[in-house]
Amino acid sequence: MKMFRLAAAFALLACAATMPSHAADAPVVSGNARFTVLTPRVIRMEYAPDGKFEDAPSLVFATRGSAPDAKSTVTREKGWLVIRTDLLTLRYKEGSGAFTAGNLGIASKKTRPAIDWHPGLEETGNLGGTARTLDQVDGDRHASDNSLLDLGDGILSRGGWHLVDDTGSFVFGNEKLPWVHRRACKDCTDQTFFGYGHDYTAALGDFAEVAGREPLPPRYAFGYWWSRYWNYSDDELRDLVGHFQRYGIPLDVLVIDMDWHRTDGLSWVHPKTDVNGQTMGWTGYTWNRSLFPEPGRLLHWLGEQGLKTTLNLHPASGILPHEDAYKDFMAALKADPAKPLPFEAADPVYMAAYFKTVLDPLNAMGVTFWWLDWQQFKESKAMPGLSNTWWLNHVFYTHMQEEGGKRALIYHRWGGLGNHRYQVGFSGDSIISWASLAFQPRFTATASNVLYGYWSHDLGGHTFRDESDPATRRIDPELYIRWMQFGAWSPIMRTHTTKNPNLTKEPWRFAPAEFDALRATVLTRYTFLPYTYTMGRKAYDTGVSLVRPMYYAWPDAGEAYKADGEYMFGDDLLVSPVTAAGDANGFAAHATWLPAGHWFDTADGAVVKGGRTVEGRYRLDEVPVFARAGAIVPTNTDPTLSVSHDRGARTLRVYPGGNGKAELYEDAGDDETYRGNAFARTALSTEWSKRMLRLRIAPRTGSYPGMPTSRRWSVDVVASAMPASVAVDGVALARSDEAKPGTWRLTGKDLTLHVTLPEHGYDKAQVVEVTWPANAPDVNGLVGEMRDVRAAVAWLKAHWQDVNGVPDDVSLAAQADLLIDYRPERFAEEVAAFRRRYAALDKTLAQGGVPADMRAAFKARLGH
Repeated sequence: MKMFRLAAAFALLACAATMPSHAADAPVVSGNARFTVLTPRVIRMEYAPDGKFEDAPSLVFATRGSAPDAKSTVTREKGWLVIRTDLLTLRYKEGSGAFTAGNLGIASKKTRPAIDWHPGLEETGNLGGTARTLDQVDGDRHASDNSLLDLGDGILSRGGWHLVDDTGSFVFGNEKLPWVHRRACKDCTDQTFFGYGHDYTAALGDFAEVAGREPLPPRYAFGYWWSRYWNYSDDELRDLVGHFQRYGIPLDVLVIDMDWHRTDGLSWVHPKTDVNGQTMGWTGYTWNRSLFPEPGRLLHWLGEQGLKTTLNLHPASGILPHEDAYKDFMAALKADPAKPLPFEAADPVYMAAYFKTVLDPLNAMGVTFWWLDWQQFKESKAMPGLSNTWWLNHVFYTHMQEEGGKRALIYHRWGGLGNHRYQVGFSGDSIISWASLAFQPRFTATASNVLYGYWSHDLGGHTFRDESDPATRRIDPELYIRWMQFGAWSPIMRTHTTKNPNLTKEPWRFAPAEFDALRATVLTRYTFLPYTYTMGRKAYDTGVSLVRPMYYAWPDAGEAYKADGEYMFGDDLLVSPVTAAGDANGFAAHATWLPAGHWFDTADGAVVKGGRTVEGRYRLDEVPVFARAGAIVPTNTDPTLSVSHDRGARTLRVYPGGNGKAELYEDAGDDETYRGNAFARTALSTEWSKRMLRLRIAPRTGSYPGMPTSRRWSVDVVASAMPASVAVDGVALARSDEAKPGTWRLTGKDLTLHVTLPEHGYDKAQVVEVTWPANAPDVNGLVGEMRDVRAAVAWLKAHWQDVNGVPDDVSLAAQADLLIDYRPERFAEEVAAFRRRYAALDKTLAQGGVPADMRAAFKARLGH
């Protein structure tokens, strides 16, 4: 029972920590009505016919005490109770009974749009929340009947307000009921009003304040997860991990699906049922020793490789007599072994025995966290109305917190509002189709409207819509690569598929160019992991998730609501995944709406003007990602290293176009102390002038266990001309062809200036200054132009045969990046030469005898 006393105590303490003092912001009682100002934008409204109000935290509002800035004034005006905050005015006709449109209203003229609400007013323009699962969903529609997937309501609405009706909900217990129970008053009203106008981020911050924060997953969870529904054996998993290592593909989480345990009774033809009336075989807790003769030794070996392991659970059948743990489980409950017990998550005694005798021993063996795949029946049998999914998520997550030592993480289905406190979400078995891929960016971003910021999808899709046709059972490499690219820029990057021998997604099983694209995609994930983790912390602090819709930052732009195929990935990166097949030339046409301002196109290396929709054509290995002009993005210096092997070297990627500010957040990575003050931040800033860049890395603030005392920083200035000088703390650095401490170099292929700083203590600032010569050429868009010519010439050589070969100037244009590398002192001259050759490509090809149709095809392969 200790676990559950702690769980209840944790919830109550979290609530008590923010309960209002007996001051002006205390609850206001008027007869049988009570009003509590929780923030300037949030008011709780209760009506209890017996005058007895509910103070215990509910499943949704676990921490709903008033925030420090929840100040208000209370007056009585001609029979009306009037409560005013900085933004809202509530009026209630005293003594008038239960809430109606005639006796209660909330208004504001300070918000945009203005608010004039009363009970019963229909909310229009709600921006949606999320759904329990994408099982058998094709695009945004159910495959069974073509009906739209309902994303429900989120906290945000274009109307500027939202009402959460918590009436009749379950609440966490007290000393007499240390668990969960229904409210004592069945006829009470309990509603929480959010009024925010278009200040969406403030509304999300308020929801985090009153409903609990969005936890930061362990750092390893931001790495790559490998998962496949397959009856893997011990030796196959060892081979699989060896291949990842051999091909230089980092991996942090290994998911072992349900075949880790015995599946006795599971049959598609003649299924058996258990005492719960559930199909047997899905639930299991006893290792399949034919596949895993010594599971402890395998789990130990996986840990030595730096991998975290999760196992699949389907809990609904409970613990049955064939399980190894059955005897101990029944003994812990003092139950008759001859009478198996139905599964019941709402029974604290049952769950205590379940963890102690069944799951904790598996954790001790080496299981890192659990995958709650399905809970079978919708509600608890003991407490009708209590969602099994919701409650199991809470119990599993809280148990891991109480065990201590490691940061809590579960991997589960969405259970409803309030489940944002238990990451990570499993979105289920989506249909393999371009439509499904096209829908997932919107689905993922929209879930941020309920703070559910960590969806994990079956990248590449789970199963085909029609499994009866063998022709549909093969993976389309292009679709899979595009899905993986979305996955690299999503909260969790995890591949998965159904048990089908043709659906193999290991990167090394694909053709060389496809393998290269898949490996590069995983490396991209690891390159940006420090930025991703920093933004995960920001989600915890502010309620604004890592992946968020465009209208958060641009609420008054109509285009932001229509651009649901793109999203902000953190504060500074706009991601617009390609979600449609390419043409015969290998290009996918794709449009992206860019908000007002300037953006850096990472595919073409160009600063472009926003406030418009830009059209692009993207090769299979290219992703439309735009950085805010002037952004500073902390990255991983060596992306081939997994989180467990990360040596801590960081590279600051500096984008042109304006001054910037950012930070790098760090903590121990896998404990709960980040919720207190065990973390560190490093402030970053840039100042640009016409021919100079000044980057300042501030001294680190804060501390955490195991924190290193020094680090080797690097700086990458993208879209750079050859500099005249580079200095760190006033000391000039030398140019070098290798990345040595205290040197710099410019790489021609991506025109990136790489500066490797001397190793430096965290307690002092470092300042990097770069100057460019007065005659430095404009290199805006040059990276894309050079790439296009390289690709077009490669195509021409494969399709046009001539004794004289490709014309000289065309060949040299294709090697402009190498000429820059070979002749850095001639940078300006080589850039000018390339641009002359680029402008004359068609003329040069014609003079070289290339036919008109071949020249047209050549031109079509130039991305610009």
